[in-house]
Amino acid sequence: MYSKRFIILIPILFLSFNSFSQKKENIIDVASHSLAIYNKGDWNNLIKYGIEKIDEGIDFPILRMRIGYAYFKQENFAQSLTHYKKSLELEPLNETAQYYIYLNHLYLNQVTEARYYASKMSPAVRKNLNIKEVNISEIQTEFSFKMPDDISREDALYARVGFNMNLGYRLELEQSIAMYNQIINEPKFSTVTNNNKIDIQQKEYYGKIKYSISNNLALIAGIHYLNTPFNNFSYNNLFYFGGLSYSTPYVTIKYLSNLGSNRDSNYYQQDLSFKLQPLGNSKLYTISKFSYNKKIIFTQVVGVGISKKLWLESNVTLGKYDNLIDQDGLYIYNDVDTKKFKIGASIYTSLTKNLSLSLNYNFEQKIKYKTTNNNFNQYSITGGLSWKF
Repeated sequence: MYSKRFIILIPILFLSFNSFSQKKENIIDVASHSLAIYNKGDWNNLIKYGIEKIDEGIDFPILRMRIGYAYFKQENFAQSLTHYKKSLELEPLNETAQYYIYLNHLYLNQVTEARYYASKMSPAVRKNLNIKEVNISEIQTEFSFKMPDDISREDALYARVGFNMNLGYRLELEQSIAMYNQIINEPKFSTVTNNNKIDIQQKEYYGKIKYSISNNLALIAGIHYLNTPFNNFSYNNLFYFGGLSYSTPYVTIKYLSNLGSNRDSNYYQQDLSFKLQPLGNSKLYTISKFSYNKKIIFTQVVGVGISKKLWLESNVTLGKYDNLIDQDGLYIYNDVDTKKFKIGASIYTSLTKNLSLSLNYNFEQKIKYKTTNNNFNQYSITGGLSWKF
């Protein structure tokens, strides 16, 4: 009888021993195993293993950093950012985590957020990365040639020069001066002398500041001044705008309120936009913008990275509008004709480490001033150069 009990007890003891031998790993085990996978450069398995252990309740800074680096090597900068931020949360003085958070934000084109984290770095690290508190960060030039197919509207020219500056690690300033020239024939401008040849030579000044309130929330404010002559008339229009930008690793949400005057009429516009980077990098991005002034105007942008130096972008704007403020107040579409529809495409390419070239083509459908069905088209070609310091 005792031998039978002993025979039954053997498999029970074996199962108990086997269960004990398969107990959960501790932090030392996970650190050692994740390091071995890291040294092999097996990024997929490192991510899988690390997330599995976090789900089991084992979470510590070096594990997060290894997962973050694996995502970084796979160019999923959004996920990399998520894990490096968690590492920094667990270990606030971790300079390596700060460094990769800075890089991930840069690769996600979140420059404001990157500079916020640069402000937390030690002076030695900032010096090594050549990050300056105050400097000129970018110079831009832009030239556009617009071609209407209506004989009463001559070809138009637009030119702009812009300067971007960092006034601190958390404060940025953008400024531009621009000119818009066009000659139009508009008999309905009855109070304008020589209205069969109205020479518009509009001059503009644009200024915008952006301040980082926190690591993902920024305040935006600025002005756009336009001096617009109509032969014997000259209008001085001033627009103000302000709002907030909130960023996450994959999505940036922006709200702006715009207020100003256009040819003695008050104008008010509210904007809500969403920028999405679904792959966690700049290889694919979309920007959806809703603008409201008595009616909703919708703009959709889709961008695709063909290579590390070449991006293609398409855009469409739906809805009728007489005036529209775009790109954080940088562009104000205030010509006399009503816009019905706009579609276009752009190419962006890096010529050198600092120099970038952009080319854009747009097609617009318009309705002539104070008419309901007198339609015409406008084609425009725009080229720009940008030098980043």
